[in-house]
Amino acid sequence: MKIEISYRSVARVLGQLLLVEGGLLLVPLALEIIDREPGWRGFVAGAVVALGGGTVMWRMFRHTPLRLKRREGFMLVSFGWIIFSLIGMLPFIFCAHPLSVADAFFETVSGFTTTGATTISDVEVLSKGVLLWRSMLQWIGGLGILLFMLAVLPSLNDGSGLSVYNAEVTGITHDKLRPRIRYTANCLWAIYGVLTLVLMLLLWAGPMSLFDSVCHAMTAISTGGFSTRNASIAYWHSDYVTGVLTVFMFVGGVNFALLYGAWQGDWRSLWCNDVLRAYALIVALGYLAFLITLIAEGRADTVSHWLFDPLFHVVSTITTTGYTLADFSVWGTFALLLTLLLMLSGACAGSTTGAIKADRLLALVRNLNNEVKKSVAPKRMYVVRVNGRVVPDEDMARISAFITIYGVLIVIGALIVTAYGISLDDAFFAVISCVGNNGLGYGLTGSAGGYHLLPDAVKWVLSLMMLTGRLELFSVLVLFFRIFWRR
Repeated sequence: MKIEISYRSVARVLGQLLLVEGGLLLVPLALEIIDREPGWRGFVAGAVVALGGGTVMWRMFRHTPLRLKRREGFMLVSFGWIIFSLIGMLPFIFCAHPLSVADAFFETVSGFTTTGATTISDVEVLSKGVLLWRSMLQWIGGLGILLFMLAVLPSLNDGSGLSVYNAEVTGITHDKLRPRIRYTANCLWAIYGVLTLVLMLLLWAGPMSLFDSVCHAMTAISTGGFSTRNASIAYWHSDYVTGVLTVFMFVGGVNFALLYGAWQGDWRSLWCNDVLRAYALIVALGYLAFLITLIAEGRADTVSHWLFDPLFHVVSTITTTGYTLADFSVWGTFALLLTLLLMLSGACAGSTTGAIKADRLLALVRNLNNEVKKSVAPKRMYVVRVNGRVVPDEDMARISAFITIYGVLIVIGALIVTAYGISLDDAFFAVISCVGNNGLGYGLTGSAGGYHLLPDAVKWVLSLMMLTGRLELFSVLVLFFRIFWRR
């Protein structure tokens, strides 16, 4: 029997989502008009489609009572991100240096999912309006498109909003947040905005221009990685810029629920959090491993090379930001393997980062430790504790399922990519980078090439991988099961 899914409720919120996107497109449009750039046509097209479609849907369904349960939440999150990307790609198609449809969709999805992989071989030829739009994509996508809506729409300040919140922000510890979901969303965006502003001012105080500072502040705190320069952060040759960005990328990898708690004065939870300590430990060990590698390779001959290069690379990789400072591919095979492990790990759940997340890995390691103990003392009872709380068996099963599906998705993606003639190492690296929303490239997609060299079919596959990874697998995959559509 067909289950009663409230499609009208979903359509009503999607209409409001389009209105929000239309408003956002007006910001880079104004910059294009001021600079007299021909790319203003793309922003007008996007704004007209978004505002026109949003107005029609809002008028049709504005009197529909909102009934957003778990299924509607999954539908809204998945369809919302896809629709946002389809309209958001229009400025790239109609700019002065237009992209193909496949390239534009890949670029937009990469932006919204904060992946940072790009199909643009020369970003410095783009107008300021297009560069600003790329940065805005990542800033909005950092905390989540739907979380942004929760902050601006009073109608979602109830159980409906919580369903959307749970579907998109899957990693945050909800019991630490206020029951009024809109208040919570506003607080999270306030923290996010303040961090962005502080970072922008710090970068502006250095060698960056105001425009570059604004763009990099948005893409760093969102752990997105888009840059306004072809050489990325290496363009400025500044230890100051490198140090500032390293600190804020690390902060972007912290669970925003902890930052929210610190905002409320609960600093103890921040310092005593098991996952945060594990995250910091992985960064420290990763730095030491890369430092030893660079010393062994004879590449640590200056302060920048032994301090900033490895630390920046570790933080940029584990937070899935994807900024580049040096060509890590020449550091040796061991460094490449460490990079892949950091790409798979990710930072804390509830942050702006992607990948598996340190929370799941910590719970998995402790569960494996218990299983080893059970082999010695099978009659004893062991439980998995994270942050002093027992992780229920059903949560451990979900973690195991997530990691298993994550691995299977990477294998399937690599199989598809290799079918188009891409080498095995290039295929696996690209898929791991896209599923984990990392954006780093290697080999064909690395410093000597780029994602624009991939066949269009591969770009569409990797775009789906980015969306699936950003929405934590289940929010997308559940739509392909009949049980979702039937009782």
